[in-house]
Amino acid sequence: MTVTRTIDLSDITPDELADLFAHMDDKEQAGFFAALRPIAQQWDGIGASWCVQANWIIRALDGDGMFIVETLASHLPVETLERLAKEAAA
Repeated sequence: MTVTRTIDLSDITPDELADLFAHMDDKEQAGFFAALRPIAQQWDGIGASWCVQANWIIRALDGDGMFIVETLASHLPVETLERLAKEAAA
């Protein structure tokens, strides 16, 4: 049996969003991340930025969330990791 429901997306839970994301293929998941950038760029100048939000996200992650972020980061190209390390050290 399949149940179809209509939801107000402002009411979607993190678990529901994660389930939708998990059922996407790699290109769709990559598109999700790419779609965040233009949204976050709209925050600049209103007292927030993606950098600030990323800081707060990292602080709020539990072990499961940190595993996901660390796993994504571990697959970054070496050149990107080196650049990030230099920026962090500056």
